[in-house]
Amino acid sequence: MGTPGHGRAIVIGASLAGLLAARALHETFEEVVVLDRDTLPERPEPRRGVPHPATYTGC
Repeated sequence: MGTPGHGRAIVIGASLAGLLAARALHETFEEVVVLDRDTLPERPEPRRGVPHPATYTGC
């Protein structure tokens, strides 16, 4: 993996796709911000409005 570059990327939505996008952007940008309407849980658990049952959001 390369070293993160400069700048900031913003991902709207912490669904599985949003989290994967944030992970991919992390290799290009110095900072990646994920915005979501819900407070993200510390452990995998079902989230309202997300079609998959649980999303791992821990770092």
